[in-house]
Amino acid sequence: MSRPQAAVAASIVILLAVALPASAQQDAIPTQVHPGSAHEIVKYGVAADDGCLLYFGGEPSGPCSGASRGPLRGRLTIDAGQPPGPTELHCQPCHRVGASSTSTRKPPTTSTGPVTTSESPTTSAPTTFTSPSVEESSPKPPAGYARRPAGTRLKLATVTVLAAPAPPPAQPAVENTELLDLPPRTWLAILAGLVLAAAALAGLRFVRRRGGKPPPLQPPTGLPEPGIRPVRVGISDLAGSPAPSAIPLTPDIGYVLWVDIGELSGADTSREVPLDVVAFDSTPAGLRPMVMGTSARRVGLTAGDTGRVVFDLRTPARSARRRLRVGLYCRGVLWQSFAVEADVGWPEEGGGWRAERDYVAAYGLDPSLLDTAAPHALSIMVNHNTADEHGIHVFFADGAVPMAAGIPAAHLHRLQARARDLYRRLEAAPGSIDAALGALALHGRNVYTAIRPRIDPALVRAGLDPVPLWQRLRDRVRVQVIWPDGCAQPLPAAIVYDFPLAEVGSAELRACRAFFDDLIARVEPRCFGGRCLSDSDTVVCPAGFWGFRLLLGSPPSLATDRPVPDRPVESADPPALVLGKAMDPAFVLRDRHLRRLRELLPGVAWYEENRRAGLLARLRAVQPSLIYLYCHGGVDEEQGIGWVEIGDGERLSARGLPDDLYRSWRSRPLVLLNGCSTAALGNDQPNPLTQRLLWAGAGGIVGTEIDVGETTACRFADHLVPLVLGANRELGDAVRMSRLELLRTGSVAGLSYLALACPDLRLTVEE
Repeated sequence: MSRPQAAVAASIVILLAVALPASAQQDAIPTQVHPGSAHEIVKYGVAADDGCLLYFGGEPSGPCSGASRGPLRGRLTIDAGQPPGPTELHCQPCHRVGASSTSTRKPPTTSTGPVTTSESPTTSAPTTFTSPSVEESSPKPPAGYARRPAGTRLKLATVTVLAAPAPPPAQPAVENTELLDLPPRTWLAILAGLVLAAAALAGLRFVRRRGGKPPPLQPPTGLPEPGIRPVRVGISDLAGSPAPSAIPLTPDIGYVLWVDIGELSGADTSREVPLDVVAFDSTPAGLRPMVMGTSARRVGLTAGDTGRVVFDLRTPARSARRRLRVGLYCRGVLWQSFAVEADVGWPEEGGGWRAERDYVAAYGLDPSLLDTAAPHALSIMVNHNTADEHGIHVFFADGAVPMAAGIPAAHLHRLQARARDLYRRLEAAPGSIDAALGALALHGRNVYTAIRPRIDPALVRAGLDPVPLWQRLRDRVRVQVIWPDGCAQPLPAAIVYDFPLAEVGSAELRACRAFFDDLIARVEPRCFGGRCLSDSDTVVCPAGFWGFRLLLGSPPSLATDRPVPDRPVESADPPALVLGKAMDPAFVLRDRHLRRLRELLPGVAWYEENRRAGLLARLRAVQPSLIYLYCHGGVDEEQGIGWVEIGDGERLSARGLPDDLYRSWRSRPLVLLNGCSTAALGNDQPNPLTQRLLWAGAGGIVGTEIDVGETTACRFADHLVPLVLGANRELGDAVRMSRLELLRTGSVAGLSYLALACPDLRLTVEE
């Protein structure tokens, strides 16, 4: 700002300070008051005329002062004997504006209860008045407020009376009629203007905040427990005052969606990582979005207080319920997510806005730990918008591009069920590789076209070209596919097929010979370069499947109702494998498979148990790198709880893991549940086994979505375990390579294995 501009601004500040009435400079009632205190109240409401009554804690005062449709002004006095508790302030219009009516009201009286009120001016006799009819040219109420019919009671505020020594009683407010008899806040404004003018003359440079908004409020400094960073999400008006969460937002006005990121005490202050704070707008197609302007902001995350990140909102002109989502990403990885639901204009009772953290992969957001995360090209979150709709939220790390779209929940469920049915059928009767890949590709293309066409229009509306963003996925990049805490996996990501495909039946499709020639020769298939060598839309190339090409990972959310401090992994030295095996004589390949693994892992400490009690005792005594359960799996039909079978018919479920295992595994082991349908065990139940293992400290789970045969289970583990424990490969890459090894033998069942972990998970920390 130049000196002349600063001088003009100073003059305006002084003039406004003098010209504005003292009442307009009053603040709203504080949220907390002390017994024996008095407070001036100025709040725009729904006053029809001077006959509206202002209610304090249920007791009416005299008529509201001020002009019709003007500010409601009054004085709240809290008696010294007032017990602690909430006191609500209400305004009750006497009638509907525009209809004549006559009403008699008693004058304000001195209350003998704990709450008394006074108004100035008041009368000592009953007041009789007649409501005038309002002409069309009458001035409108203040923006954001509407007139209400007679008897409507509107809550203006709720104050909490504190149990604390009473401060000295406040002096009564006096209307200011002379310039020298101004309230203190006016004098402070004049002084601020003088300081501003002096600074301009001294040559100081002022930087205007964007939008003229006040400085951000500081986030809370209190921590639930060490190692947890406070993060809050909320909505405020343009002046920075929090929007009451129990009151619907006003239609067609501006608000601010804010994210406060507090301090992580005790963390390394020298490290800084880029954090992308993203606001998704889940606006139905054809409607104006609420988020205005940029929906992604990048900040430098350190151990210190990052402050407040804001996004401009504009509510719709009509009553509606809108949904937003806030995501915190580092290197393309989603670490925390908040669902925000806001009622606009309705309902009158029970409406408002809510913000809930429903996904968390790290509570501390420690830069030292986030800096170790490998970059991801894409993050996809699928959440339940309503019972009938899922929301798909994608974040392309290249360019920090966030987009959201809706998809019918029933449609997505059918896609998931169809994928699992195909996996089961092909596992039970493999048939030819051409037929198997053809059936999978046709359905995988359906999944792809259910996602991308819903995202591309939003990208185009934002002025972006979708092709380069999706083309980035033709490389072998890391992709995160996640869902909120407590929800089942809704998206069959591994089966997604994104190469061109003709509108033909599966019998007319054939597998890519060039890909299989390279695969059988154990060389890197050339089709992974981004384009199939056959260049035909009647050829199914395995490189077109996400499960065969991408490094996929689906890390489950930590418990959002119990914060868990982040901590670095402590690698076991030497690496340790704890094996729990079922002794079913039908497992004819078990012993040979386990002997082969021991030979491939000579430097790994091996602990083998075939009884449930022995396994639990071993898990208490050892810091494992890998927990391998070679088992049966199922669900208790009576209680609906998933289980795995250890030993001779002994079952281990979520309730069987003792409480003293909580956070015991500092080594953050990978758990391989090599059995039937183990990745979804108890996923729709209150105590799923997968969540209980994460609760105990597991870094991730690998399991199956269907029932698999012993041959498939042994072949998959023969490749996965040595890759992650012997060669220290990233989990996403190890799962991808294990799927390809099964494909080399003619089986597509590797796509049914799901990694519930970060794709860059390693079992040994590299120094």
